[in-house]
Amino acid sequence: MEKYTVPFRCSRPHIGWGNRMRRSSSFILGLYLFLTVISARGQQQNPYYVYNGTTLRVVDEGFAPAKYNHWQIWLYREGARIPQYAAGLQYSRWGLIEGGSAESVIKELRDAQSFEEVYVTFFGPGTWGRYTFSNPLGPIAVSDRPIEDETAYLEAPYRLAEVRGRVNRLIVNAQPSLKNNDREGPSSVHREYFDQIRDALQQVSKLYSLLARSPEQGHYASEEITRIGKVVRQAENDLPKITASLPTVKLPTDTTWMFQTERAGSDGTIQVEVTERGAGASVQQTWTGGDGSMAGTVTVTTIPFDDIGKVELRPGMEEGDKTWTVFVQSGRSFFPEMTTSPLRKTLKRVLPAVNLTSERSFVYFAFRNPTEAQDAYAYFLYHQELGR
Repeated sequence: MEKYTVPFRCSRPHIGWGNRMRRSSSFILGLYLFLTVISARGQQQNPYYVYNGTTLRVVDEGFAPAKYNHWQIWLYREGARIPQYAAGLQYSRWGLIEGGSAESVIKELRDAQSFEEVYVTFFGPGTWGRYTFSNPLGPIAVSDRPIEDETAYLEAPYRLAEVRGRVNRLIVNAQPSLKNNDREGPSSVHREYFDQIRDALQQVSKLYSLLARSPEQGHYASEEITRIGKVVRQAENDLPKITASLPTVKLPTDTTWMFQTERAGSDGTIQVEVTERGAGASVQQTWTGGDGSMAGTVTVTTIPFDDIGKVELRPGMEEGDKTWTVFVQSGRSFFPEMTTSPLRKTLKRVLPAVNLTSERSFVYFAFRNPTEAQDAYAYFLYHQELGR
């Protein structure tokens, strides 16, 4: 990995400046210190709020977040100004995020913001709509959770939380397809699919806001949850088709990982070469040296791209082991393999020539360089997704 060094340039004041320059310099320095103090004070403000059902207040320095188990983040439309008073705030929001801790709602907000950001980057400005996650207020500790005594109200939040979890997993799984592919613009053929996810994400937040204001709307919320659930299920089923068209990883441009040398103890040295052949990859291993028992042996394993079932990147399992391993497992059947070996002589015996056709369920690659391991992983994952 290349390292870039940013040059540091230190400017020295010229000796012999006049009094005017000294006074000007002192004024600028004083102004700088004043702004620095103001900025520091602003950064020290606690971002937490407490809402008691009527008023919203910024908490003081002694606030203990762990005391609260009901948290929200209120969401406002794009361009909407959030006033500094509580009156009407809960009615002007378009949605909210709800959770059991400040950390959980903050994470959910950041995930939604990240998805919105890559969506806009991929489809273009103005495509997301006004129901944005980039104009939030919170996290807010809610101190007056209402008594949940209605069956419909008890059922709706439980079902909504289940759908919310599925939507959150969906945006995490679908987001790389937008992030790792070139922008297509608002007329993209893929937009309808990602609009489904966006709409489901927004609708979940709207329902949380509705139930927070009007718990008696549980029956209506349940009907909406059923509808959203069907949309999410369809998006989940269609995800493999999307990743086949927009892979979640970029195809690596560096091919260094395709040529490796491994030490195999008494068997000598193994030269590993990966080449792309048609709709698959050919992995050739060639043995040289050692005690002669494997010298001249060549094994060629074919990995069809449409038969890759699983791709995994694993770090060394033992302490101090810096080896990274990429596992490529077959999906429907086995990877075909051919092994040829000449007559071999060792100090103890003579081994006959071999010409063998066989199969194997997986292939693995070992790397000392984590960057090369990541490239190999991305290569096979990319082709696995395209080959579906």
